[in-house]
Amino acid sequence: MGDAARILVVDFGSVLFDFDPVHRLGLLSERTGLAPEELHRRLFASGFETRCESGALTATEIHREVADLTGFDGDLEELEALWTSAFTLNREVLEALAASGAVLAVFSNNGPLFAECFDARFPEAARWFRHRYFACRLKARKPEDAAFEAVERGLKEAFGAAPGDLTLIDDNPDNTGAAARRGWRAHTFDGAAGLEAAVTAPD
Repeated sequence: MGDAARILVVDFGSVLFDFDPVHRLGLLSERTGLAPEELHRRLFASGFETRCESGALTATEIHREVADLTGFDGDLEELEALWTSAFTLNREVLEALAASGAVLAVFSNNGPLFAECFDARFPEAARWFRHRYFACRLKARKPEDAAFEAVERGLKEAFGAAPGDLTLIDDNPDNTGAAARRGWRAHTFDGAAGLEAAVTAPD
């Protein structure tokens, strides 16, 4: 690949997937009868989502707590569909990443309701991302050092990769800053137009 980074480590929300939490809240509101603002307070502003992302709860436990918090009476499969409804694949981004020729890895703060149904709900993207690092499995979230250390260990074991072989593509500058401090390449994503240069930039 010449000077291209060997491994592209990609964030999900607002990078590989367009992220629309308002849409998700609307669907949850229709299903539970609670106002979107109240759902946001109970599920997201309360710290519940952060607990899910950090791996404190299994998918089954999340389903049970969502039922307790909101009165949701559907099964886990329905909840997964509602939770992941905030994400729509950005095909332009996927095509640019796939065309890079690099190994593609996921590094996401998403929790079990996304991680465990990635293949089933997003097969078009999932087939390109066989190396997956979800915060709920790492028990740490970006930009925590422990999360980056776990990704480095995994990719070193798989490919003998050093930090300089990794490029993080993330929309959050706190995360790209943390990556750069560890010796990774880093690109703060602000649209597909800037992606080609980022994945082929020389040292």
